[in-house]
Amino acid sequence: MPAPEPLRDRSVFLLGAGVSSAFKLPNTPALLKELDSAAAGWGEVGADLKSRLTQAYEFLYPDAIYHHYQPDVVDFFSALSAFVGMGTGWPGTSLKDGPELLRRLKRGIAHLLITKERAIDTNALRRHSYLSRVVRPGNIVITTNWDTLVERFAELNDIPLRRAASSGKFRDTEVVLLKLHGSIDWCAPGAASRPWTDVDYAALREQQYGGTQYTIPITTESEPDQLVRIRSSWSALWQTVSSRAREPWLVTMVTGKQDELGPLQSVWRDAYAALGRAHVLEIAGYSLPADDVEVRTLLRAGMQRGNRSAQVRIVNPSPDVHARFRTLLTHDIDSEYVGVPPL
Repeated sequence: MPAPEPLRDRSVFLLGAGVSSAFKLPNTPALLKELDSAAAGWGEVGADLKSRLTQAYEFLYPDAIYHHYQPDVVDFFSALSAFVGMGTGWPGTSLKDGPELLRRLKRGIAHLLITKERAIDTNALRRHSYLSRVVRPGNIVITTNWDTLVERFAELNDIPLRRAASSGKFRDTEVVLLKLHGSIDWCAPGAASRPWTDVDYAALREQQYGGTQYTIPITTESEPDQLVRIRSSWSALWQTVSSRAREPWLVTMVTGKQDELGPLQSVWRDAYAALGRAHVLEIAGYSLPADDVEVRTLLRAGMQRGNRSAQVRIVNPSPDVHARFRTLLTHDIDSEYVGVPPL
């Protein structure tokens, strides 16, 4: 028998980098520049990262001979990932350890985002008008961002939050947050620095903050391929993440992300189910970039499920973004040519 058509009875929000930018977190074009600047204050670790980046730039780009050269972020991660996938071990290249550079870049990104999040005024974040509308029990939030702004907002306002659907269901009593590209506080079994137990790590489907909270025991046998959240307080997030994981699970902005998305398949299945339940889909701060063909395919598939369509609303100040959504997702959208209110 065919699967039953889901009821379209949920408000679903897709949040992109424009939402994080409203809180002064780096967007994609500025990521390498801000990372390079921040690394200058990280002592030997930062100096090593800057040296490795310079070496990679000079290997991948002829123009890197010029001082302060910065490549396009998407192209850089795509080229570096391509070299790691097929060129590691080639004799005679000047880029000796691409996998280690990628690992250090992901740790550096986590360090940068955590540091900038800690600088956000707590009271202003708690009262933020847009997040107050989005992060409400019963709503589903899908995001391509790595930061933990939504989680922090939920904690400050004592809103129950889960990072996966509970037994495949979306409950009215909690917010479900689905992070399509991973998170600065997630890691895979092979990257864990401590025993794989619920003392230091938590299953994504575990509920946090208000309401009933309980621990879901995890082991390498019960969840051998699953990503987990690193348990930590906000005040010690970087210290905890850096000591619990050799590398956070971040899907970088490359063209063709399928290999990195493997451990996130359950999150993407939940996102597909959420889109099929959407009465209203609001997309804020997300520009549907060319390198996100997987997200585009997910949106297109989820919105076509069943006989009814969701009301699609695009919140973005750039007219070209609205035109792109009409071309690639649906002609029937409501356009709001505004940005997310800055903090």
